[in-house]
Amino acid sequence: MRTFLSLILLTTLGHGVLPAHADAPRQLYVQPSALLQVVETLKDAPVQSHMAFASLTLEAMVQAYEEELGESGLARGADAARDRRLDRWRQATALQLRELDQAWQWLNVAEDVRVRADRQGQVMLLLDGRPVLVSWPRMRDQARREAELLQRFCADYPCGETRAQGTARAVQGADWVNGAWSFSQDRRPGWESETGVRCEYPDLRDREAREAQCRALALELDTLARVLAQVQREGGRIEWQAIRVHEEPGGGQRVTVNAREDFLLLPLEAVSRHSLDWRATQRWLERRVRGVHSAETVLHVP
Repeated sequence: MRTFLSLILLTTLGHGVLPAHADAPRQLYVQPSALLQVVETLKDAPVQSHMAFASLTLEAMVQAYEEELGESGLARGADAARDRRLDRWRQATALQLRELDQAWQWLNVAEDVRVRADRQGQVMLLLDGRPVLVSWPRMRDQARREAELLQRFCADYPCGETRAQGTARAVQGADWVNGAWSFSQDRRPGWESETGVRCEYPDLRDREAREAQCRALALELDTLARVLAQVQREGGRIEWQAIRVHEEPGGGQRVTVNAREDFLLLPLEAVSRHSLDWRATQRWLERRVRGVHSAETVLHVP
């Protein structure tokens, strides 16, 4: 049996599966949809939970596409070109329904049913290894349909606590990093963390305060590297030369990560407070994410 496909482009009707602002900057490292959060809790759930979720999801998808097909039959008018586009879309939707019916039949005989999400957050049902991608006819109805699906599923199965979609995720970082001062005839004195973040100073005055200053930078940059690594694992695009940290007007810091200006919202007060050598900082971040130790002087105090 061929792989079931569940992605339909609705651009012929003027409302695609991507929102109109798809090329606008996106906030990364945020809470995913409630559906995806629940799917994450199913990783270690018993097979009965996976079977129930798959069954309810297929039922909801069939209902959604049947409703859409029925409503589109009432939309014909005097515009012949639009009617032709509508006919093509109805044919694609009818094919989608037939494939969902095949998936439903396969679910009833499948020996292994699993619910998974890929790195990009696409939820899929695996029926004996065959993927059925979870999608909906209209983006504007997605939140409502997924909420209804979860209400039914979570009434009988544990779902855990879900957080509001789009809010920033909690950031886990170290609260201490060791380091040491270094001195040489051909280099100004500096404090360097064991992670390779170095701050250079004109003299040895106020060593305790300067050490605290550089340690704060090292901790925040390490936290940023952890988040960037997670964003990469989830399929986000990182362009190292584009990384910058800016103050947000309402407080906090914004990190732009590529030319499109996709961004993170992270508490990076020490980083934003000082004029860093961004080339050195970008090199350090890239190597840190790759797991390669690198020593870079990120701060030069005149």
